[in-house]
Amino acid sequence: MTVSDITRPTVLLTGPTSGIGAGMLRHLLQHPSRPHLVLLARNATALDAALDQARAAGLTAQGVQVDLADLASVQAALAEVRALIEAGTIAPIDAALLNAGTQFMSRATLGAQGHERTFTINVIAQHLLVTGLEPLLAPAGHVVVMGSSTHRGKKQSFNLIPDPQWQAPADLATADASEAPTEAKGRERGGIAYASSKLALVTAAHVWAERLAASGRRLNTYDPGLTVRTGLVRDMSAFRYWVWRWIMPVMALHPKATTARITGRHAVELALGDTFADLNDGYIEIGKRTTVESVTLDVERQRVLIEWLDEAIAPFIETAQDDRVSAEH
Repeated sequence: MTVSDITRPTVLLTGPTSGIGAGMLRHLLQHPSRPHLVLLARNATALDAALDQARAAGLTAQGVQVDLADLASVQAALAEVRALIEAGTIAPIDAALLNAGTQFMSRATLGAQGHERTFTINVIAQHLLVTGLEPLLAPAGHVVVMGSSTHRGKKQSFNLIPDPQWQAPADLATADASEAPTEAKGRERGGIAYASSKLALVTAAHVWAERLAASGRRLNTYDPGLTVRTGLVRDMSAFRYWVWRWIMPVMALHPKATTARITGRHAVELALGDTFADLNDGYIEIGKRTTVESVTLDVERQRVLIEWLDEAIAPFIETAQDDRVSAEH
């Protein structure tokens, strides 16, 4: 192993195959630090293509398949990353960009463990990733999670996404009844589920940052802005998807909107310490530090949410918790 190998950071990225994640990958390939990459994605074919792209650029890259809608899959992915570190294939993680997330056109579908799918992917799986990655991070490791201006309310998304509606975590994680609503009602409920999941994520991120800071690590929340031409909404109708990809790009001219290329660069700069190198528990919006909604700072709301999330991931985090206990002793 050369000095260059030792000084090159190891970067983990979820969702590198499309949208904002592909923008992040593009800038990681161009970053002067020449990072070692660990790419986590759901689609095996797309993951292989991303790995080929990284290796063609001269970087070392490892791939791990994961489905964030299944906590057992997340647990297996964490175990695979841990095995790569223990084998010496990769070094502990210097920066983790937890980019992958989703929005559905309703809130009637379930994740593998029976929780509403949007909340599973955008909140529960993120909590499992942050918790499970902690013992796999380098001593000064940095985690970046993906926020959204939708946590502030619909005016921040040009009224495209409804206001979030805070509820007890168990209710946020409960899908709608099986009776199919009208398309318009289902779409509204899907938007509420997305905005509410991002409000929950931003709320949880304060506790995540506090927990990581206890071991010298950092966590910050990155808000990519309204990013056009992404595949965020998975089950959009063909016509609506066409409008989203080809008509919505004119919104990129607005200061609150951006593109995957631009926002991907800002996210990579944040993750690798090119900007805000000492910041912990910050909120960065398209490269600028802003403030979160005050409701996310409610300590009691944080406590209730984190206690519920800890219980939800408990069956899938035993190994990581054991590792942390062993390190402390």
